[in-house]
Order: sequence, then C-alpha cells, then structure tokens
Amino acid sequence: MSQTYNDAVPAITRNALEDLTAIRNNFAALKSCFSGATAPPNPVAGMWWYDTTANMLKIRNEANNAWLNVYDFANGRAPLALNCVRTVVAGAGLAVSGSLSSGNVTVSIATGGVTNALVGNGQLGSEKFQTGTEERNWVLARCAAGAVGAVGTYALMRKTGTGYNPGATIAGSELQYAGLGEEVSGNGFTLFTSTSPSGTWRCMGYAPFNLSYRVATLWLRIA
Repeated sequence: MSQTYNDAVPAITRNALEDLTAIRNNFAALKSCFSGATAPPNPVAGMWWYDTTANMLKIRNEANNAWLNVYDFANGRAPLALNCVRTVVAGAGLAVSGSLSSGNVTVSIATGGVTNALVGNGQLGSEKFQTGTEERNWVLARCAAGAVGAVGTYALMRKTGTGYNPGATIAGSELQYAGLGEEVSGNGFTLFTSTSPSGTWRCMGYAPFNLSYRVATLWLRIA
C-alpha cells in the first residue's frame, strides 16, 4: 500500500497519466492511513499512520516530532498509555505488580489480608467465621475484657417492689447489685448494695415478688 503522498500534483512537467497515477497513489495512502511497517516519509502534524508492525493506529503530534498511539488493533482497545496514569498504587490490604504502560497489571490480596476495619458493616456473616481454637480464644478474650456493667455483660442483681419474669426489661436504676449467702443453720439469704447500674437490662432468671424475702437473679445489659 502506498505510503507516499505527492503534493506536487498536477504538475506541468508531467503528462496527464503521470498526474492521475500520483493522485491515485495519494488516495490509496489516505484510504489506508499510510499503512506500512515503517513510518511514512515527510510527515505533518495530524497525519495518520497505521503501523502494521505494531498493529497500532497512530497520529502525528502537533509539534510534528513524534507519533501518538490511538488504537491498539492487536488487543482491540485504546492503548493504556494514552491519557492514562501509568502508576497503580495499592490500597490497604492490596498488592500490585506490573505496569499500566505495558498493559499488564495484577492486583491481589497482600500478605496479611484485608483488615477488619475495611469490611463494611453488615457485610460479614457467621458463615465467614471459623470455629477453631484461635477464634474461640478471640471471642472469650473480648468478653473477659468487658467492664462491670458494660453492654453484653451479666450481673447478679435484685429488684424490690415487684416481681419479674424471664425476658422482662427494666432500667438499671431500678436494680441493685446483689449476692447470695447461707447461714450456718442452712437458711439462704440475699445481700445487696445501694449501687445501681446504668443502661437497660433484661431479666435472665426468675424472681417472684414476695414481701417475706428478697430475691436476686441474673440480668443481662442490653443497652
């Protein structure tokens, strides 16, 4: 395919057949985008060239000193180097290898994996947790780290004035921390303090109201 464009047509120094041949070659060059294994001669800014070696469509830059890649026919896409950042920066928990300029980039989970801070709320179900010793110890350690009266902790407490059934919820201000004891004679009794917890608690036991005795049972803080 012709890569030569003849600007000097028509010319009085040539006969009509020579001019027609030159014009036909010019159209052939334009039609094929000056396709060839090497760059066409005498380029001008804005000139197209289909590089058959690289299988790449190119255009001459404005300064007329370089060819710019426009379309990569070998891969059926615009070349990644065109108007594209060539550096990929790995985010937290990710690893990147390769280069955008070469078109080959691999993104993978980094050593150590993705931290729990990056997992969205509600996106991790129980099916993702293992049941091995490590997970059990993790859960137990965090339960043990809870302060007295914290949400999720249990306490032995009493409530006076009314009875309560399992599942009842009341304000902590209506409860008092308590303890159980036994006399030498074998009679049991309830000890209690004047300290009341904060928050909302759920009754996890049973203590009917009776003016003759005071009952303590287990409570769970839920809020």
